[in-house]
Amino acid sequence: MNVALVGSNFALRGYLPVLKKIKEYNLKIISSRSIEKIKNNINYPKNIIFEKNWKNIFKKQIDLIILAVPPKTQQEILIYNLKFRKKIIFEKPISINYLKSRNIVNLLIEKKIKSEINLTYLNHDLFKKVKDIIDKKKLGKLINYDIKWSFISYDLNKKIRSWKTNEKLGGGIKNIFLTHVFSYCNYFFGINKLLDFNIKTKNFKNIIYKNYISCTLINSKFIKGKITVFTKDKGYQNHSIKINFSNGSLLLSTNSKDWTKNFILKLYNKKTAKTKLITSKKRYNYSDGRCNQIYIMLKNFLKKPNFNNLKICLEAEKINNKLK
Repeated sequence: MNVALVGSNFALRGYLPVLKKIKEYNLKIISSRSIEKIKNNINYPKNIIFEKNWKNIFKKQIDLIILAVPPKTQQEILIYNLKFRKKIIFEKPISINYLKSRNIVNLLIEKKIKSEINLTYLNHDLFKKVKDIIDKKKLGKLINYDIKWSFISYDLNKKIRSWKTNEKLGGGIKNIFLTHVFSYCNYFFGINKLLDFNIKTKNFKNIIYKNYISCTLINSKFIKGKITVFTKDKGYQNHSIKINFSNGSLLLSTNSKDWTKNFILKLYNKKTAKTKLITSKKRYNYSDGRCNQIYIMLKNFLKKPNFNNLKICLEAEKINNKLK
């Protein structure tokens, strides 16, 4: 499968190392507006083609396009690709607003364009373990859940104005962080709706940023969950997911600089009064832990098409759209 990789930062740190390890993918093109700055600083395959303008990749013999670009550019490429129908993998949020995302997903499905979205946590082995515990009722009936995620924003700390700090361009807590949380909540518990929310805004040296969001979700079976996501100035990110069941509870958590590393799953069983610890077993020796999940996603993408993750992410963006 001949591949074009579009982007610079995460494209080169996240996707490039993985593509070089999977023989079924043949990376042919790297496209970036800043290609002159980066091409002398990366270890890329021989005979690679560099393109500054992403539209030029559609003139080449390419089977798959992988996007790691800002949402506004991603939106343009996804729409442009509708007439070419190239296989495509992209990031969340899908576009800069929910309505555009909905139209794009509907057209991808209608035109049967093989597509996948990189929802990191849905490929994590411990998140899959939690899904299995819920579905098979290993700890009994689901009662409620509580999720907390505190993180360090590099752009805010460095006072960098970028799309990542601009909610209208697809950045901010809502689009970058809550889309992840809402997506795995939809994955765990079924499609959720927003019940209530509270937002606090802070001025970071003239960057107006929603630095605290708490909300309550409810699913079709009236299972409620509290979610709190906020920024902090220093330390490690802390991400915890506590789920209560009729026969026990589980806690999936990490305290790390890496988004996906060092997660530990604790299972408490009321009947035995015992706690079991489970750590992640799938490691591929990447410096960026997200590469591990990209590896799993790319291996799965070689199989039959699956639009389920697109729908899960779209429902997450639908919830985001109500946080105003």
